[in-house]
Amino acid sequence: MPPLSAACLAGVAKEKGFEAKFFDASSKKGKLDSFFSEIYDYDPDVIGFILNASSFSKPSIELAKKLRGLSSVIVAGGHHATFSYSSVLRNGFDVVFLGEGERTFGEFLDKLKKGEDWKDIRGLAYIEGEKVTSNGLPETVEKLDELPMPAFEVYEKENYKMKLLDPEESIMTVETSRGCPYNCEYCSVTKMWGAKWRLKSAERVINELKKVKELGYKWVFFVDDNFIIPVKSIISERIGLLQKMIKEGLNSLRYMVQLRADFVAKNEWLPPLLYDAGVRVAFLGIESGDSETLRSMRKNLIPEQSAKAVQLLSSNGIIVHGGFILGAPYESKEAMKRTIRFAEGLIGYGLDSAQFSIYTPLPGTDAFMRAAFKGDLLTLNWDLYDVLHPVMRTNISPAKLFLIQRWASYRFFIEKGIYSLKKGTFFSPPRTEKEKFLNTGKKFLMKKIPSYVIGLMKLPFSALSIYAKLRRGLSEEERIEVREIVNDTISILPKPQKLTESLPIVSKGK
Repeated sequence: MPPLSAACLAGVAKEKGFEAKFFDASSKKGKLDSFFSEIYDYDPDVIGFILNASSFSKPSIELAKKLRGLSSVIVAGGHHATFSYSSVLRNGFDVVFLGEGERTFGEFLDKLKKGEDWKDIRGLAYIEGEKVTSNGLPETVEKLDELPMPAFEVYEKENYKMKLLDPEESIMTVETSRGCPYNCEYCSVTKMWGAKWRLKSAERVINELKKVKELGYKWVFFVDDNFIIPVKSIISERIGLLQKMIKEGLNSLRYMVQLRADFVAKNEWLPPLLYDAGVRVAFLGIESGDSETLRSMRKNLIPEQSAKAVQLLSSNGIIVHGGFILGAPYESKEAMKRTIRFAEGLIGYGLDSAQFSIYTPLPGTDAFMRAAFKGDLLTLNWDLYDVLHPVMRTNISPAKLFLIQRWASYRFFIEKGIYSLKKGTFFSPPRTEKEKFLNTGKKFLMKKIPSYVIGLMKLPFSALSIYAKLRRGLSEEERIEVREIVNDTISILPKPQKLTESLPIVSKGK
């Protein structure tokens, strides 16, 4: 999917009188020579890198170093850049934009255009001499409607096809709110965007959706971590938005949303309204089938709520995708087994697909701080911080966790196939829109069976490779980087985290 921040920042640049072009390296699939030529020919004043995911770090650094021949200012922003700004700056970037970047980026461009010094702008980090300087997080944008309209036109639509469900159509990302009032200990959203839930007006969202529709997109992924939360005024606003989408004919688009299972389970009116508004895919962060693990995660869910939410959404024609996390440091092997069995049990409630992620302490999270203080991190190879590889000590060995996670994924879809065969629906022609999308997805997966079989055969060797990469633990250079990330995180958060108040700060000599 297109990274929404590119359109948001391009919108800011255009408002400030600059041209903006988005070069999507991930869509080039190895054809980077022509990619560099395009950028050199464009000769930009500023080259901005989107460092939301930690796994983007290494390739972004490599790209930035290759672009050093230009006279451009090379900048980065996003979750990873914000909470590890010292490391990012030492690896070839001139400036890091901390937290929300639009207003800071606008001020930066104004100063750049006038030839003025930008180093006093709040929300920036940079190196002066040999010292890394941070001006702290910027003020959060309370009224999101005040931000420029995202420049959705910067994307090449053909790069973003819905290959799994609707291969002829493209998907766009749209934001309706920021912030999260929940505080899951493995998540950086609250640290990045704040705990206050801020939303765009229904009118603003409708205008953005109209623009997306005009550009020829059929699918929209609402990037909000929670599309709706249990606050009376917000529930009313969300109902109003969904009703406006129907009234304006925007329910001809197809939407993907992220929801909390407990809210859906307690509000049976929601799935029918979502469906009428055009929602066809819902992601539920179910995370675990073990109550104790959920409490330790600060997820505040109970498994029965997740089962009911799956059933309500599925029975209303919405494809349900469930997210599960395996390998938390406080999770036992038996608890992991309960989660895998629970996920398989949800097939009978209508769960259409599942992803099993490996617990990953991302920079900025309480999980990272705890792992750093306890000495549980095994690597800072950011390529492995993709929630598909173990990177820290847990109750089982990294190689074993890797095998359990991979096998859980294979097993779920095998069980899903067996369930469909038993019900006699596996070969049935699709009767509904949901069945049509799922049938397309089934064909997509079946074409990949040979590669899945090869992957399954390679699993033991892949596990040995993981063991070899992690058995030495952190190098001295990585230990220094861990301390920097801890200090970076503490320095920019508005208040010290309870976690850091209850654990000793790691001194430079330790």
